[in-house]
Amino acid sequence: MKKLFIATIIVLTCLSCGKYSETRETLKIAENIMSERPDSALSILQGISSRRISNREDNAKYALLLSIALDKNYIDTTDFSILQPAIDYYQKHGSATDKLKTYYYQGRIFRNRGEDGSAMTCFVNALNCGGESNDILTNALTLFAQGNIYYSLYEWDKYIDTNLKAADCFNTIGRQNSYINCLIKVINGYVLKKDQRNAYKYIEKCKSLLNTASIKHKSQFYAAYLTYCVKNGSEEEVIKIINENLNIIPKESLDWLSIANAYLEVEQYNKALDAIANYSLSQSTDKDLKYYAILSQIYKKTNHHREALDTYEKFIVINDSINFAIFNQGTQFIEEKHTLELKNIKERETKEKIILYGIIIFILLIALIVYNRKRLKINTVEKEKYRLLYMQIEQEYNSLNKLLSKNNKLGIEAREALSARVDILNKFFIAYITDNSEVNRKANKEMEELLANKDLFMESTKLAFAGSHAHIIRYLEEKGLTEWEINYCCLYALGLKGKEVGDYIKIRSHYNISSVIREKLGINEHDTNLGIYIRNLFKSPK
Repeated sequence: MKKLFIATIIVLTCLSCGKYSETRETLKIAENIMSERPDSALSILQGISSRRISNREDNAKYALLLSIALDKNYIDTTDFSILQPAIDYYQKHGSATDKLKTYYYQGRIFRNRGEDGSAMTCFVNALNCGGESNDILTNALTLFAQGNIYYSLYEWDKYIDTNLKAADCFNTIGRQNSYINCLIKVINGYVLKKDQRNAYKYIEKCKSLLNTASIKHKSQFYAAYLTYCVKNGSEEEVIKIINENLNIIPKESLDWLSIANAYLEVEQYNKALDAIANYSLSQSTDKDLKYYAILSQIYKKTNHHREALDTYEKFIVINDSINFAIFNQGTQFIEEKHTLELKNIKERETKEKIILYGIIIFILLIALIVYNRKRLKINTVEKEKYRLLYMQIEQEYNSLNKLLSKNNKLGIEAREALSARVDILNKFFIAYITDNSEVNRKANKEMEELLANKDLFMESTKLAFAGSHAHIIRYLEEKGLTEWEINYCCLYALGLKGKEVGDYIKIRSHYNISSVIREKLGINEHDTNLGIYIRNLFKSPK
């Protein structure tokens, strides 16, 4: 029974993996043919049952590809039911390209709903989240879509800028007609800004590309060129471009509103009326507005005042509705912009905090390094200090040991004082040799205490010599030496040299002390060394 259960699990797993593999392969096929054959891609995707897709990743990919296929087949949607799985999944998962595409098509749906503020937010997120994507086409389409929104808001500078960026992207991937289309929009933007020089610059650029342009884009170019000539050219130039337009572009593809407006400007009113009669209403709100504006002027110029008034009233109604929509969008944009600014501020604050913490950690590390180096330096100085002290005490130790071993005439009290001194010094040698940190600390402390009691030691040294050389101590007293000066002389008697005595007592003016003692003893500076004199004195018999 157990073996049957395990076999069943294995079979189900294999079937499940096979199903996932088959679904992913089908999605991959649809994705590969999407650009060239969007209708076939849509058919393939519609043939997949969403019930068969239980994996979140595959479901997100299916939702995204189906939304793309519908858009490329000009099937506009106004709800997010199809795209929502992709929106949910790619917020935290997926590649930069997946995020870029999802935000872009989410923005397209908002545009279909007339919610340009939300659409713009999606397009901004698309460019930010898809910054590392190599999908230049979707990046270009996003910029192009932003440009269309800026046009509806009369923000000409942003309209021009986004179309120039989109043009560069389209040109990079060889989408020539899309490239030309963006340049035509740039011409219109500069014309609306009344920037004649830049408008003409891009007109000349488009002229060099017309041989490769589609009829649709040629028609759009001539419409833009006519608008430029009406505002900046002579009557002859306007008529020349009208005729060139009529000769090159098929009648069904002509922009009749631009031609009618051009005839109106050169005061050929009947031709203007004939041209505008070819325009069919309800192509777009913007074009209908332009239609009523031109037609009302034609009626006015041809003395059809009632028709002119009726047409102008229609123009006012459409214009007001457009302005109201722009106002609402503007308000929405202010709110969206505020939200984005708050988000950017939070992100900036987070980055600044990270940088600040990094700087603080860096400073602490530097401070720690400096502190450790200082401690190391201090330890080195202290080691050198104690090394020198050791050398000094070693000399004293040797001298005292020599005195104890060779001088049997020392009194009991003097010998005990000197022996105690030797025992203390012996501790320092043990600490120094063993290099034990705990012993070192105790020894160093005792060493410092010992060095602080030099007067006591010097007194005990004199006591030792008083027992063995009482007559010498009496002789020094008779010469007028003070008790401290006699103690000083006893250091020489121990075998220390003048420099060693000076280092020991830590008195810089010990040479002056020697001079005073010389004078009291009647010794000339050039006669003999004080140390030698004292040692010879203590060696003399009673």
